[in-house]
Amino acid sequence: MSTSTVRRPPMTLTPRWRKFVLVVHVVSSLGWLGITLVNAVLTFTSVFTGDARRQHAAILMMDQIGGYLLVPVSLTALISGIVLGVGTRWGLIRYKWVAIKLLLTLIATGLTLFSLLPGLRELAAAAESTMDGVLVSAGRRVDGFYPIIVSSTMYLTMTVLSVYKPGGKTAYGRRVTAKPARERQPV
Repeated sequence: MSTSTVRRPPMTLTPRWRKFVLVVHVVSSLGWLGITLVNAVLTFTSVFTGDARRQHAAILMMDQIGGYLLVPVSLTALISGIVLGVGTRWGLIRYKWVAIKLLLTLIATGLTLFSLLPGLRELAAAAESTMDGVLVSAGRRVDGFYPIIVSSTMYLTMTVLSVYKPGGKTAYGRRVTAKPARERQPV
């Protein structure tokens, strides 16, 4: 019985498709960052304004932007990143920088779906149920900046990883790309 494994060649994207998926990935990732920055401005307005109408408008806009854009944009960034990983030489877990980006994207997508969006909806419901001229107390909390700080840090980290590609191969990547011992030995 042979101990060698049969490896199938990895699926690779054609140059045209790779560029297309890369553009989709970069645009959706930038869109995700842009949504975060817009929400930072709206959160700042909500926390520091003394005008209840302005605060209510800022909160409701955060809900509108988040409710309509965050899910499709975050899922597009995640899926296009997976397609790039599977369809290029980088793989999903062959290189440390790709594996870390995948993990951070999964975490950011999960936090968006299960924490940020429900929080935005609760805040919007509070703004809608608060009388005109009365500030929403939950909208005055500085901890509304935490998701923005965390997500912006994650996006910046992923960008740095994409540009510098640090860390080399993972143990799996070294094992998959190493030549079998028989091929390395001279005949």
